This record gives sequence, structure tokens and C-alpha cells, in this order.
Amino acid sequence: MQEKLAVKSLYLHYPFCRHLCNYCDFYKNVPKSEADVDNFEVLLSAMFKAHDEKFSELAYEWADLETLYIGGGTPSLWGERGASKLSELLGEYDINLSQNAEFTLEVNPGSWTEESLLAWQNLGVNRFSLGIQALDSTFIKLLDRVHNIDDVYTTLAKFSEIKANFSVDFMLGLPFSEKYNRNILKELDEILSYSPKHISLYILTVKDHYIHAKDLPDDEYIEKEYMEVSNYLQSKGFLHYEVSNFALEGHESKHNKEYWKMNSVAAIGPSATGFLKEEKFRYKWKVKSAEIVEERLTEDELFLEEVYMGLRINDGLSLNKFSESEFSTIAKEWSERDLATLEDNKVKLNSKGFLILGSLMDELFLRLKNKF
Repeated sequence: MQEKLAVKSLYLHYPFCRHLCNYCDFYKNVPKSEADVDNFEVLLSAMFKAHDEKFSELAYEWADLETLYIGGGTPSLWGERGASKLSELLGEYDINLSQNAEFTLEVNPGSWTEESLLAWQNLGVNRFSLGIQALDSTFIKLLDRVHNIDDVYTTLAKFSEIKANFSVDFMLGLPFSEKYNRNILKELDEILSYSPKHISLYILTVKDHYIHAKDLPDDEYIEKEYMEVSNYLQSKGFLHYEVSNFALEGHESKHNKEYWKMNSVAAIGPSATGFLKEEKFRYKWKVKSAEIVEERLTEDELFLEEVYMGLRINDGLSLNKFSESEFSTIAKEWSERDLATLEDNKVKLNSKGFLILGSLMDELFLRLKNKF
């Protein structure tokens, strides 16, 4: 009998929002009625069943989950109903949380109630990710967010009051940043007064049809902003542990680290993408049926992703991944350019290196092209 492989991480996608922000490319909809949520829950149940069948086919099984992440969309809108439905599904498929599991729920300002937060906490949620993006009403409006600045302060105050373990999503490179002289460090300083344990810092990336595409700051401005914020957060005790993520010691996102380390992470929900490492098997759910689109990675594709992911995090990339001594030379050059450090036979990018990761990957491709 074939021994089954264990999966200890699960991502769940909730596809509804109160409003569709003009910059966001995640799969989501605004529900027209409760019937839309009813239909989603029926679909989700079917997806859990199909996922269980795929696990059996590939000889996988659930371990007690070390990480569970509910993203979207705006999953805090699912409320008490969602906590009850998910509890039902986890029980039906015998999916349990480990004793020290990290269970994250995404929350948007103005899209939660005290009762719903309590219901999620009773289910096991012990980490919240708050979609703040900016702490300036001008930029909240420019980002087409449905919440207002008062919603943001109310949310921050609530999570500070209950001493929650929470992360804040924050954006730089916003339209008209130069024109309106955005004081991003002042915004962050105020956010830190509410004691978040983690900051996710994203550079706004948009499609060509984005309404403010011509109003975005140039690369030089964004680079300056990124380094200012990185230096500021590190001065406040935050570790820059991944290209877009900062955490106080011990509060790095365990779930996201599973992605960056290319470990298996299962996924369920419309458009959600999962990965089963041993089978080099990536799958993405269709949005209206309990079916997946399958992809088998080649050895070379897996290697490239492992290199890219290894350079994204401060754990570093092992020099042993490359047989070519040329990579050691490249890593040394990065160190001499103050982009990385070399220790424990690993190359570890610093904030300057993270900022130009794409260019550094191009260097690798060009100089080690025979490998790729």
C-alpha cells in the first residue's frame, strides 16, 4: 500500500467584496443577494469533495494543519455564517488544526462586526490581515476603496484594544504621491501606534487600463519610497524578512513562508491555486465549477521557482543549488555591491537587493544561461 504524503497548509478563497476597487486583479464579485452566497457555499462544498478525490488519486492526505489562511475578496464579510460553514466542512473532511496552528483571516475596514470576529476566533482564527493600504483619506479615495478613514481608525482601534495578532497591508507607489506630497512615514508611524506585529508593503502594480496609470510615480520615486519605508520599519524593530514583508521577531507569516519555501499548500475556492511539491503538481480552481486546471512542473521549472523564491526571503538561497562555481562569483559580486550577504553557504539579499530582485534574476539567467 502506497504511503500517503501529508499536507499541512490550506488556503481558502472567499470571492465577494462590498465594492470592486479599480486597481485590484484578484477574483471577486459583489453579491447581488444572499442567493449568491448560498451558491458559493454549495460550490465550496463541491470543491471540498473534488479536492478530497484528487488527494486520494495522488496519494495525499491532510496532516493537522499548521497554517490556514482565508483570503479574498473580503472574507470578513462572510461573518458568523462563514465561520459556521467552514467548521462544518472541516469536520466533514476530518481537517484539524494543530495545537500551534497559524489561522489567518483577511479583514477590511468597515466589513466586520464584533460578533463575526468572535465567531472566527472561536473557530481558531488567531491572526488577522487588515487591508488598510493607506492612512490618508486622499489616497484611500484615489485607491477607490469603499471604506473611509474613520473605518480605518475604528478597525485599528478595535484590534489594538483586543490585543490581536494582526498584520497591516500597506501600499506605496500610489497615484499622485508626488503631487499631494504623500507622507508615508507619518502614516506608518501612526499605524505602529496601534501595535501591529506585521506589515505587508506592496508596490502598486496595475494593468494598462487602470484609470490612474499615467499618474503613477516614476521608478526613482518608488525606489526612494521603498528604501525609506524599509529603513524606517527596521529602525522600529521590524525584520525585513521578504521582499514585501516586515515582522517583529516571531511574527513572520508562517503560511506565506510555506509558499516561499516551495512547500505543499492546498487551496480551495474559486480561482484559488494550490501546489503539491512531491508531485510537482500545481492546480487552479475554475470560478464556476468544482473543477481544476492542472499543471505539472518540469524539473527545470521547479528549479527556477525555487531559485526565485529562495532569493525573496532572508533565509537565503543555498549556493549548493548550483553546480556551477559561477554562481558563487555572482553572489560575491552582489555582496560587494551591498545587495546581499554571504553566510552559512547562502546568499541573502538585503533591502537593496530585494528592491531589484527582477534585475538580479536577469543577471543569473544571462550568466548561467546554459543551466536554464
